[in-house]
Amino acid sequence: MSDIDQQLLQILKSRSFRSGTFRLTSGGTSTYYIDGRMSAVFSKSAHLIGEAIYERTKHLKFDAIGGLAVGAVPIATATVISYHLHGREMEGFWVRDEVKQHGTKKLIEGGGVKAGARVIILDDVLTTGGSAVKALRAVREEGCEVIKVMALVDRLAGAAQIFQQEGVTDYEPLFSIRDFGVDVPEAVSPASVEA
Repeated sequence: MSDIDQQLLQILKSRSFRSGTFRLTSGGTSTYYIDGRMSAVFSKSAHLIGEAIYERTKHLKFDAIGGLAVGAVPIATATVISYHLHGREMEGFWVRDEVKQHGTKKLIEGGGVKAGARVIILDDVLTTGGSAVKALRAVREEGCEVIKVMALVDRLAGAAQIFQQEGVTDYEPLFSIRDFGVDVPEAVSPASVEA
């Protein structure tokens, strides 16, 4: 694990990880919760998130990076700033929950999402992967090729299997829930995701 990863994991553990009883977006309950936004909008960890994703994607040829609002917005922003600091332009984007009813009436905000674009989908914390799949399907409808899906933390509850079903061959979380000391069984493959 790199120094950047070690620093980021410590911040995620202290700012984002909580024990208790929590209802998840997926509908299930959990004895722990990871609020990735608590770290994604903190200056030190935002920088580390951008650098960690940059290091894992700098070798790839792609046009834009983003995901579903709101979890992916600060992560995409941190990443495009890191790309800028390393001398490479990069477009960021986010996918709304629904089409905006005023102005340009867009579902996808930001640049670089157009037919033929190669994109990376981001999310903060994944359980079943439904939010990332919703973003993935939205950019595919625009004619984009999704070359990779990334997340800050994978709860190991089936997201990887869903991405395989969606034809994504490159999925990479920065951390898994096991990095937080939570022992979980191997994920059971969900039948499908309704995004």
